[in-house]
Amino acid sequence: MNIYLKIYFFSCMTFLFSLSINSCYRSENSTSETVVNNADGTDIEITARCEFAEKNLVENLVESDNQSQKAFRLLLQTTFGPKKTDLDRILQIGETSWIDEQLQYSSAYDVTGDNLTTNLEHYKKIAIMAEPSTYSDNASFNNNYHGRTSDYQTAAWFEKALHAPDQLRYRVAFALSELLVVSGAKQRTRFRGDSLAYYDDILAKNAFGNFRDLLDEVAKSPTMGIFLSHQGNKKYMSQSKTHPDENFAREIMQLFSLGLWKMNDNGSAVVTGDELVPAYSQEDVEQLARVMTGYDLVGNSRFGRTNRGAGEEWSTPMEFTGSWHDYESKSFLSKSITAESENSSDPSDFKNALDIIFNHQNVGPHVAKHLIVRMVTSNPSAEYIERVSQVFNDNGSGVRGDLKAVVKAVLTDNEARGNEYKTNKNFGKAKETLLAWTQFLRAFDVKPIEGWKSRNDATMTNTYNFPWLESTLGQAPLRADTVFNFFSPDFVPANDHFSENCMVAPDLQIQSDTILIKFNNLISNAFQIQEKNKIVDKGDNLTSFGNSRKSNQFNYYINVDEELAVFEQALDGDQNGDFQGLSDKDDPNKSVAIIELLKHLDEKLTGSKLPSGYHDVIKEHLLTVNWNNTKNVSEVLAIIRDAVMLIVTSSQYMIQK
Repeated sequence: MNIYLKIYFFSCMTFLFSLSINSCYRSENSTSETVVNNADGTDIEITARCEFAEKNLVENLVESDNQSQKAFRLLLQTTFGPKKTDLDRILQIGETSWIDEQLQYSSAYDVTGDNLTTNLEHYKKIAIMAEPSTYSDNASFNNNYHGRTSDYQTAAWFEKALHAPDQLRYRVAFALSELLVVSGAKQRTRFRGDSLAYYDDILAKNAFGNFRDLLDEVAKSPTMGIFLSHQGNKKYMSQSKTHPDENFAREIMQLFSLGLWKMNDNGSAVVTGDELVPAYSQEDVEQLARVMTGYDLVGNSRFGRTNRGAGEEWSTPMEFTGSWHDYESKSFLSKSITAESENSSDPSDFKNALDIIFNHQNVGPHVAKHLIVRMVTSNPSAEYIERVSQVFNDNGSGVRGDLKAVVKAVLTDNEARGNEYKTNKNFGKAKETLLAWTQFLRAFDVKPIEGWKSRNDATMTNTYNFPWLESTLGQAPLRADTVFNFFSPDFVPANDHFSENCMVAPDLQIQSDTILIKFNNLISNAFQIQEKNKIVDKGDNLTSFGNSRKSNQFNYYINVDEELAVFEQALDGDQNGDFQGLSDKDDPNKSVAIIELLKHLDEKLTGSKLPSGYHDVIKEHLLTVNWNNTKNVSEVLAIIRDAVMLIVTSSQYMIQK
């Protein structure tokens, strides 16, 4: 099995993780041995010793950050992976000014007719290219469905995540997608990817808007209506004994806005007489379900029908049909909603109910904590939550729910920008596997491979393809198994340190052994199959390689041109591609080149946070990669591949401090 240092990976990752953010336990002088597939196809046995002294790691942790390290840390929190251009921009204008610049960045949602595309617009371009006989104009999207069109939405999402200049907007939108959850993983929406792309746009458009507007658009979106079954919701009718579906009514309170228990602004539970106070009751759910009646897909020929291609619009807000709505009075979260005339085509109970939810005391701390946990640290202090929550309650100008102000408060707080992570070993978070993947891709200049063939054998250009990514990484955009997201916010790993210290580590719920091995293989395949120089080294070229690719394969390519230049410059003082000085393990030039390569990759992938002992262990292995001067380029590509794999499977990469 082509797993690089599998045992080494797991033992060292646990060891480093325990020291860097959790101090769960210490494994001194642990040794792991494994058989690894060498660069030339032979098997080698490597003994790797995880015996870096705790002192070295702590010294590395508490040393004074330079400005580049601070900038790198900000980019981990706010983008889909640090890029040098963003790093240089932060160094030029400062962290707070960069955050402000991102918050004010022009987007595809500002004006119409510009050259910026929304997710939905990009989705449609991809679908028309992939299936020209099925999709030709806007009407065709409502009259047809075909296969997993959700793959086109994933492609549109990756284009934004990997290349959009307004990275913060899309990173916040991704965080919101894990709060206001919909999914195409096991739903009918996977056949109508336009509904998922439209939902992506709702999140991105409102990422710096007002949470109240976001709630309104989410509640009326076909995607949410179908996912949580209030699309086609009907009022109670005595003859049929049908009651309104309560699914969405429950989750909009429990998961999207309030949580289970009443909270103070700092996220702590309100206690009365030694008892927790519920945020809502079953009666509240039933009353809110009555409000959510009468809304259905535009163009539906029969109320509540869910055909996927009979003229229904899946990418516009649901419309209201009065004959199925309950106009009677309701009592909800201790507030009254008055009865209305049955002639009303736009009843106010929907607006009033969302206003009641929006103004509940829990929404500020609920949203604040979620954004902090998704972007900065899994176990924020009560004071951090309270400071951000108070900005949600009032942005300083009397406005409640201003997400732009909330995001800025999250990112500029002293716990996010100061030295909290140095003095508090429990500060930080495990990296989501999808974010670990996008960071890797952005680091190595990813581009879509040209010429691959769609399901309909159409030639695809400027389009990524990542089918079934959720089965590889445990997550993919808008692909959670349930409304509870990819992982529970309350997940506690099976280790006494977490339970004894009341700590959670949500992201570790999907960092299972199986997923981490698959992630490792994904990185390996990127270098073995989809790296530009490797493709050429095999005697192929990008055009023929692209033409050979199918719709069931990952279609992209990366390149390590920069790494090749760094290595050769240190090796023989030039960059002409012959790697003339490459010889055996004991040649000092090879050792120098490896040292410079590791410094470069450490800076690029971790912000120069790898302990010196880790450099030594990797170098020891890389010196054994030797093709006897017969294939110098192949040997260097193998060295770069192994170096990258051993860094991205380290805790310094997989744990965000």
